[in-house]
Amino acid sequence: MTKSGAHGDRNSWKLPGGIFILVGLVFVGLLSLLPADTAFAHTRVEVGPYTLILGWELEPVIVGERNALVLEVLEGETPVAGLEGTLRLEVLYAGRTFIGNLAPTSTPGLYRAEIFPTVRGQYEVQLTGSIEGLAVDELLEPEEVLPARVLQFPESQPDLAEVQASVTALEGLVQTAVIIGGVGILVGLLGVVLAVLGLRRSSAK
Repeated sequence: MTKSGAHGDRNSWKLPGGIFILVGLVFVGLLSLLPADTAFAHTRVEVGPYTLILGWELEPVIVGERNALVLEVLEGETPVAGLEGTLRLEVLYAGRTFIGNLAPTSTPGLYRAEIFPTVRGQYEVQLTGSIEGLAVDELLEPEEVLPARVLQFPESQPDLAEVQASVTALEGLVQTAVIIGGVGILVGLLGVVLAVLGLRRSSAK
């Protein structure tokens, strides 16, 4: 009787398996409520009744790797197709402009423009034109382009931007040294001339 009572007490602490299933379903449901642009780090903007979602095709974005900007256009939940002739996509970086070839994909409402980012940092995307007669002029910032070393293993290679910056700094130091050296030579020659003049004056006396 005592053993049976103890066994019953242990069973009273056990949770039914359905509780764990219920918790799992609630967790999955909460994840499904997260917006898609949060999961994929895409940028979303509303233009009238339309939603524009911009991001990179391959993320994280690594400098020196072929990639593409992808643009999804929705009206509510309905994809908007046929915009490749009315929307213009330009990529901006450090005063330079790249005109992307915005092309439709096999997915309605989804467009892509191939690009090969050669410099790390934050790019900007200018979207202009119209969507079914509605004017569009939006400046968006997709995910930042990262240096290749974030994925390189076991040894990272020198970053081209850092190498170029080091070379530029070294060139500046060399130019400064040349200028200082030239000034030093001129001062030395002036000293010699003054010394010679001083000796001549002493000899004349």
